[in-house]
Amino acid sequence: MFSPSTGSGYQNTEIKNDGFWPDINAGDFEQRRGVPAHMDKQAIASAVAAAMAQINIALTKVKNKHQSQGAETAASVQGQPSIGEKNLLVILYESAVYARAKADLLPEYATQQTKDAGDRSAESGSETKKSLLAESQQHVKAMKGKSRVGVELI
Repeated sequence: MFSPSTGSGYQNTEIKNDGFWPDINAGDFEQRRGVPAHMDKQAIASAVAAAMAQINIALTKVKNKHQSQGAETAASVQGQPSIGEKNLLVILYESAVYARAKADLLPEYATQQTKDAGDRSAESGSETKKSLLAESQQHVKAMKGKSRVGVELI
């Protein structure tokens, strides 16, 4: 559900997830990833929701494995290091979603922030998008129990 911005300048839109993976607040994404305050709040929430859906698909086997071991939610998975109330699985999930959502929003950043920056902005935007997608994929691999670099026999 979409709700307007809070007094802090960040929206308070809670994006509901599938019950296993955590819900995500679009305002938390805005704050943690430095999203400009003037960006369209609905576009931001939509990008976060799309990123969540993409990451959920990539992690279907991870979710099924944890549920078969008795975990009802990602937050309830045992044996994970934690920071405050969040275990590493939730932290990695949020980081993967945030990186993917920011990569999807980069064209908006570019059109709104670099109108006078010249041709180099397109090149750096492309590299930044690749970097953000790689970051997201690294987090997904970690949740799957895979290392950053791997080789498989085909």
